[in-house]
Amino acid sequence: MKSGTRAIARAFAKDLAASWKYLPIGLMACILMAAVAWISFGFVYGAGAIIATGLLLGCALWLLGPALRNHWWGAALAAGLASLLLVGNAAKVAMLHMPLSIADAQALPILLATLSGRPLLLATVLIAVAVLLLLGSLRPRRRSLLGLAAATVVVFLLPTAYGVLRPISESLLPVGIEELKMPNGEIVQIPGREDQINLLRVRGPLLYLLEDWRVMREDTRKVPTAAEINALALQAWRPGNIGKPRNVHVVLLESVWDITLLDRYNSSRSPLDPRLLALWESAGRPYVLSPEMGGATANAEFEVLCGLPAPRNSVAFVNLMRNPSPCLPAVLARSGYRTVASHAHRADNWNRVRAYDHAGFDLYRPISAFELDDLEGGLLADSSFFRQNLQYLDENRFDGPVFNYLVSLSSHWGFVRNTERRPDLVAISPADAPVLHAYANAVAYTTKAFMDWTETILARDPEALIIAFGDHSPSLDVDPDPYTAVNGRDKAAFDTPATRRKVGISRTPLLILDGNRGALRTATDLPMYELPGLIGQLLGSAALLPQSAQRGPMTLRPFRGHLLTSNDGSWTDCAGRDSSPRTPTCNAAWKQFDQLRALRQDTVLGDGHYLHAQHAETYRVPRLQPMVVEASHADCEFEVDQWGPHRAMPGQGFNVQTDGSSAMWFTMKHLRGLPQVKIGNTVGQANAGERLITAAFATDAIAKLAGPTPVILSCPGQPPVKVGILVVSAAPEPASPAAADACSFTIDQWGPRTGTAVQGFNPQPDGSSAMWITMKQLQGHPQVRIGTTTGTSAYGDLLVTSAFSDPALLAEPGPLPVSIACPGQAAVELGTIQLEARQPSTQPDRN
Repeated sequence: MKSGTRAIARAFAKDLAASWKYLPIGLMACILMAAVAWISFGFVYGAGAIIATGLLLGCALWLLGPALRNHWWGAALAAGLASLLLVGNAAKVAMLHMPLSIADAQALPILLATLSGRPLLLATVLIAVAVLLLLGSLRPRRRSLLGLAAATVVVFLLPTAYGVLRPISESLLPVGIEELKMPNGEIVQIPGREDQINLLRVRGPLLYLLEDWRVMREDTRKVPTAAEINALALQAWRPGNIGKPRNVHVVLLESVWDITLLDRYNSSRSPLDPRLLALWESAGRPYVLSPEMGGATANAEFEVLCGLPAPRNSVAFVNLMRNPSPCLPAVLARSGYRTVASHAHRADNWNRVRAYDHAGFDLYRPISAFELDDLEGGLLADSSFFRQNLQYLDENRFDGPVFNYLVSLSSHWGFVRNTERRPDLVAISPADAPVLHAYANAVAYTTKAFMDWTETILARDPEALIIAFGDHSPSLDVDPDPYTAVNGRDKAAFDTPATRRKVGISRTPLLILDGNRGALRTATDLPMYELPGLIGQLLGSAALLPQSAQRGPMTLRPFRGHLLTSNDGSWTDCAGRDSSPRTPTCNAAWKQFDQLRALRQDTVLGDGHYLHAQHAETYRVPRLQPMVVEASHADCEFEVDQWGPHRAMPGQGFNVQTDGSSAMWFTMKHLRGLPQVKIGNTVGQANAGERLITAAFATDAIAKLAGPTPVILSCPGQPPVKVGILVVSAAPEPASPAAADACSFTIDQWGPRTGTAVQGFNPQPDGSSAMWITMKQLQGHPQVRIGTTTGTSAYGDLLVTSAFSDPALLAEPGPLPVSIACPGQAAVELGTIQLEARQPSTQPDRN
């Protein structure tokens, strides 16, 4: 045994010695991908950043080398990893103006839960390719485990070793000193102004990720002691009383932002509903300042609910909310309020079950509480969401006041819209930004639904207090990037153009309605974490939350690694804590912010020393009963209407698609989630549309099917449902010659009526576009055409589906004429499918 072990060790050492080639391979891969990042996105890495990334990547591959099949596989793996690190970062910076981070790993499940249709398929394929590349490159032998173990140990030890690497990287790869003249005449030396993007440019993706990891650990593990809290001299707090309880409605409007801040683009009308726009303008167009851009809605929620600033580079709901805390819902619940949160998404998205519970909600109404009667892609349309909220309030009258917290979804990233039900309302000029066009129209319908809801609320309750705000600016793609010129008309003083831009991107509209008295004029540029204090003031309690007592003299907006500071109308970027300018303004700003940050860590992570000192320990227990999560509907449920095809030829498949797979379709009377589709024991790749499921089966998976085979649909944790039998037989169905030749039909309905150029309409897993026609009567096999192109059709009892795969057919926006005809008979014109302008892919909002 010992000799065998020594032999493996010797062989491993020999392989390791031969793997030195991965050092130059890793370096060359990084040089190549840095050039791709520059050509594709205009992002320029420093030479030191490329070398540092190449050497670190090469070292990891060197240790992994004995486990790899050969140098070609190793080179492919190096290219894939370098592409992810260098090109992936450049793409994210271009789209969202921030690099890839550790928090993105947390966001991946949220992204996959948010996507549907073709974007979900693309994301799944990319992940599968990455996993297969890694697995395919490994050589299946025992000593490969040593290489895997060595590489894994190094990867996991790097964050620990970063304490040694950091001073070395700061010495070898310094971010240069910058001198700036402030509006008050001060000359400031900024040591590096180490914002996230500059740090990425100078030190490269891997060293940046190590710094990102260090900051995240500091945010999620550094808990102040009682002595540290006492030394901060925080303001004393005594719980305030609400003078006259009134119903409070707080509405987070997903991605709603003021596009007039874009200097280059104009719109035919404001995306904001005219009623909302009039109210907002009557209040002086106030803004709140968000900690985020393009995603991480949960951080905006944390600030608005708990009155504390969100962490720099992680998600508070996931990493911080470990204790029941004196957040707005908890404090209102202690004052007799019924506290309800509604968000028509998966309950566990961004850890909301635990976060909402710790924040003090009595009831959480996720997607399982809603009827999915009107969808935008896979998301509930806001018109239905707000209508169902009104229905809930009608059916659940409470003895006391209600705190009704709503998170909308229709204007979520992707900006998918049912254009047949909701046609364009807004045009953008110049017309070179299709994602901005889609976003503006999504906002138009979100704010319309909100105002319809608002008018109903105020008609029923003229004293209701309504607070609505956008959670963050949207992701608008990079081709072109609408954010290249932002906030240019702002008359305030800014220390740099970059600060002006960051402030503009952080701003989102704020609307506060004081019942039927209309919109309130409030201070503008209010950090989001100060909203609970403002709500307390409007309820007659200036210190409703302990956090509210700590408001300092300056406006502070921690924004993506920067501390944006407003003092006497002048904005200054006080950069990161470690590189803050040594000026009185920024020293005071960091002192004010450090008090808030310490209070946050003590409250949501630590032992609550501040509350203990204020004799308010009971506020760490929001309520006696745990939060209830409403589940009126299962996550997955269905009722099949029709399905097909019912027959197949042995070895030839059925409803064969362009990629060779066989496709089955199911129209539904009712559908939630995505049931699994099986033919016998073979599982298909399912894809859900609105009341439609298609399932693709690979040719080799169904090659051995014969005879009658059950078709089964099943939801996780539920009994399978047999919906019918697929007959696999060479024998044709018995039919008279006349019946076989006959063809006739009477059309009932058809769709879809809209799509997108290049992307097509009702996209299927194989990339084709599919349409459906339901019939009042159907005999034979009529052919479906778009123009002169005949689709690949499948036939049910009273249903025809037809797939189109020709890219040229779908290349340009415009109407596509649709017809159907029996062989030798005149065609019946159905109408047109309208293809809208293409919406290029963007980085997701990760709500």
